Amino acid sequence: MIRLLQNKDLEAVADIVAFAYPGMNIQTSEKKLEFISRLTKEQEEQNGIQYFGYFNEEEELLGIYRLHDFECNVNGKFQRIFGIGMVAVHLLHKKEKIAFTLLSHFHQYASQENVSLVSLYPFNPSFYRNMGYGYGPMKYEFKIKPNALVSNGEKGLVKFLSPKDEEAIVSLYNDYAQKNHGMIKRTWTERQRIKNGVTNYVGVIENGQLLGALAFTLETVKDSHFLHQYMIVHEWIWTDPIAYKQIAAWLYSQQDQVDRIIFRTNDPSFLYTLSNPLNGSNHLIPSVYHEVATTGAGLMYRITNVVDFIHEMNFRQLRRPDEYIRLLIEIEDTFLIEQNGLYEVIYNGDFWNATKISNINEEATIKIGIHDLSSWWMGCISVEALHNYGVVSIGDIDIKKLDEWFKPKQSPICFTSF
Repeated sequence: MIRLLQNKDLEAVADIVAFAYPGMNIQTSEKKLEFISRLTKEQEEQNGIQYFGYFNEEEELLGIYRLHDFECNVNGKFQRIFGIGMVAVHLLHKKEKIAFTLLSHFHQYASQENVSLVSLYPFNPSFYRNMGYGYGPMKYEFKIKPNALVSNGEKGLVKFLSPKDEEAIVSLYNDYAQKNHGMIKRTWTERQRIKNGVTNYVGVIENGQLLGALAFTLETVKDSHFLHQYMIVHEWIWTDPIAYKQIAAWLYSQQDQVDRIIFRTNDPSFLYTLSNPLNGSNHLIPSVYHEVATTGAGLMYRITNVVDFIHEMNFRQLRRPDEYIRLLIEIEDTFLIEQNGLYEVIYNGDFWNATKISNINEEATIKIGIHDLSSWWMGCISVEALHNYGVVSIGDIDIKKLDEWFKPKQSPICFTSF
């Protein structure tokens, strides 16, 4: 049985999580009590967070997951999506398909709530790819000297912000999210971090309006002396290029105290703003490519209802076909079997309409797995590239037009951890 967790279950939750995620450091009784207190507070708040548990016939808790109810910018419009996190299985009950069952419940709940897109951060990308999740945007970790940034802004306009500026920070953040595909509106958890001063914030305020903000912490470099510091940039947002330059100038001025600035972003174009992008690794990629960032694959997406996703997204802001068009898309989905099969997708001059149909004696225009379809329609990869690598089949149609019709112009940007 899978049900919503109650306060009486939280001690068992802490025991499962302590073994599943030792890096969370909740092994001691004191840390477990702190963790239980945190979960209790989360359970009491209206925050878009729900915890579900898998119980056996003896009502013993064997697995859990956390569901996040988000508003995400999908190609220019906020829509409801779900995120799943903290998937954990009892240490004595691994390989009993409990994680499989938890994921199935998550997908069924999304369908019940008419949510057609879900996402997660994988403990193992291949595990979730086999469940139909497609790779999301790459993340780039830059590790630059402060003087690599532009210095022609007015750094004197940069001021420290405090928890009292929460609403201004949230408003700026949501404005940034409105303009960037993939961004999730500020969450309850992130608000708590602002309230509790988990990071330091600086910002640019002009005429009473916050135009840019940066969250950071200073960390002593491991195995070095106490004066050797890195600045970790946790968040950098702006709605005006001038505000970006002002904060960049302030970062430039930190050379006497900060050895390197560590900035993690989904945007590879950040490279082109730097006078010296080298990260200090001295690693050379043949023939002569200097390492400027380390990269990682993390956030993954999955479409859980193809028809609803097409109707809700309607591929707004993308080029429309010049005339009536009918496509047959054959989708392979071995995890959500009800999605496996053939779809008729029609553009009638105003709206994309989709219908799941029985197999007919026609060749499909596109043959694609649900994981690749999810990545493509979220703008992470072009179908042309997927075709070039032989992982999708394309019939008699101009492949470049398919990307113009269905691929968001911007790859997703996402700051939200869950």
